[in-house]
Amino acid sequence: MKKLSLLLLTLVFVVTLSACGELCVGPECVTGETNNGGVVADNAMPFTHLNGHGDETTKNAYILFEYKLRDYVKYQVTYLSCTCRNADVNYWQVAYVEIDLNTNELLTISFGHDGEDGHYTAGMWGDSDPTPTGKTLDDFETEFIPWLIGKTLEDLEGIQVFKNSDYHGISNTVTIDDQDLIDDYTGSSVSTNNMIRVMKELLAYHEANYGS
Repeated sequence: MKKLSLLLLTLVFVVTLSACGELCVGPECVTGETNNGGVVADNAMPFTHLNGHGDETTKNAYILFEYKLRDYVKYQVTYLSCTCRNADVNYWQVAYVEIDLNTNELLTISFGHDGEDGHYTAGMWGDSDPTPTGKTLDDFETEFIPWLIGKTLEDLEGIQVFKNSDYHGISNTVTIDDQDLIDDYTGSSVSTNNMIRVMKELLAYHEANYGS
């Protein structure tokens, strides 16, 4: 009986090791890439990431949660905003987003509770707080995010960066009306630019799946 038990334990151990051989372990598995041995998830949402030096690379955001209600859809989306900081502070962040089913416009973007009167912590801020120029999460919630609220994919068409001037060779094809807000967030471009880019991809996904 003891020999049989030992044999079974050995078999389980070998099978476990074999299964682990298919896993991707280490920081390379969470870079947003899909060609380094990690699992390719069906909730991946590719977007063009822009770092502070103007370099563009394809990264993945991931839709963690999607729930359709009568008038809008709830989403949780995670993405890596800053890729130039040290790994110990280079966190993924989670945005809780609501998009209208009738107008396809952004209703809510939160990195904390699920909506203004929400009871659940559905989001998490992974960027610097404050950013190098002193912008805090509270500033983003009260100043920058309200600029995005109410916008559709069509409204954001032609906007690649939160600038009205050239940004490392990247320019918009339309003018953003709020120049004062742009000036206030000049030193927080990684946060603003990638939030815009991820929201545009999410809006495109929403319209493709729920748009009339």
